[in-house]
Amino acid sequence: MKSKRWMFAAAICFIAGAFSWWYLRPNPETGMPTRQKVFLIGFDGASWNLMQGPLKEGKLPNFQRLIESGTSGPLKSFVPTKSPVLWTTIATGKVPSKHGIGSFTAEVNGKTVPVSGTQRVTKAFWNILSDYGVRVGVVNWWVTWPPERINGFMVSDRYRSVSKKDKAVITFPEELAKELPKISISMNRYLEERRKFGLPEKLKPQASSKMIDQLAADYKGYWAQDRAVRDSCRRLLASRNVEVFAVIFRIIDVSSHLFWTYLDLDLIADMRSKTESGNLTEDDMRMIDTEFTKIIGPIYVYSDRILGDFIHRAGKDAHFIVISDHGFKFEEGRYGHSSMKQPPDGIIILSGPSFRKNYRITGATLLDITPTLLYLENIPAARDMDGKILVDAFTQEFLKKNTPELVVSHDKGPKKKGEARESEMDEEILEDLKALGYIN
Repeated sequence: MKSKRWMFAAAICFIAGAFSWWYLRPNPETGMPTRQKVFLIGFDGASWNLMQGPLKEGKLPNFQRLIESGTSGPLKSFVPTKSPVLWTTIATGKVPSKHGIGSFTAEVNGKTVPVSGTQRVTKAFWNILSDYGVRVGVVNWWVTWPPERINGFMVSDRYRSVSKKDKAVITFPEELAKELPKISISMNRYLEERRKFGLPEKLKPQASSKMIDQLAADYKGYWAQDRAVRDSCRRLLASRNVEVFAVIFRIIDVSSHLFWTYLDLDLIADMRSKTESGNLTEDDMRMIDTEFTKIIGPIYVYSDRILGDFIHRAGKDAHFIVISDHGFKFEEGRYGHSSMKQPPDGIIILSGPSFRKNYRITGATLLDITPTLLYLENIPAARDMDGKILVDAFTQEFLKKNTPELVVSHDKGPKKKGEARESEMDEEILEDLKALGYIN
């Protein structure tokens, strides 16, 4: 009997060992799994047309450094241009009908609630990386509440909305929340930082509406949120070692929604008139982009400093994937991205020893990020993903050593039901979405 048990255990060990050898896809030269240090950094709403001026003027040295040392280009976005949908599309490599996130809100017992991660019915990159033994950290990614148990840590996007009275769990592991800074900033410090980065002296738009006035009143809170996310990243990277670190910053998107209303009203009226008569030209578009850049440019400078935090901490062999979910453009008499037949492209920058240098890529979409990240980590993409590996972005040397592979799917076991959840934070989050014009 003992002999049979021993033989059974030995067989299991052999199978497990053989499976793990394939699972980790060892480097044929070293026999060891290939793992890359990767920073996946999202800047919600970052737009090439509004970055060109500051780049030419040398005001975005960290973005410029990654562009020159890597591959960059437009990143095609999709309708609907709703952040929870788009960032989940990025995280899964799948279209909304497959991943299950379709809007900002959902219904629970006839009540409107913010969308939650329990509605996602397929694995995200952090789940897949965890399955393959890769240590991963995720901070402030859209639709990551409740936080998921992964091989590393997760700071939910609800972190930016939590208040002292809330008891909701916002991190994995749960005790991690004690290490995070509070979402707050004094008025004096806020005004000091506004002056430092050249933001408008008075947050009083030229155009006005109830929504715009509310957004202007709430702007200090949005600044505090991204400031806290930035500080959290510094603390976590100093205290925890992960191979893939992913984070999203919202300040470009929030600022763009507000600051376009600081444009000269006569200029906006002229552009609207030309639009209605069909006389709006490419020169007009470049001109209004230039004028808006004078206002929004400081936010890109601030974001460049955020990017610099990661570059300064990264080693020489680290890889960067810098992306946005969409851009901003002047259309239908306003700067925006929603309700447009073709939403403005986002940005993509891929930099590191495995990527081509100073190369411009075309045809990249939000769906391609996760397959490309998995390939970089020597993990197969899946046939049920709708995106592709951006092979053109990689060096020939990397491609020769790492043949792209596919599995049928990374989703195993019973399919998730995709059910929304209520929380103590719902009311505050819904008010935030109304202020940004995302919901009525």
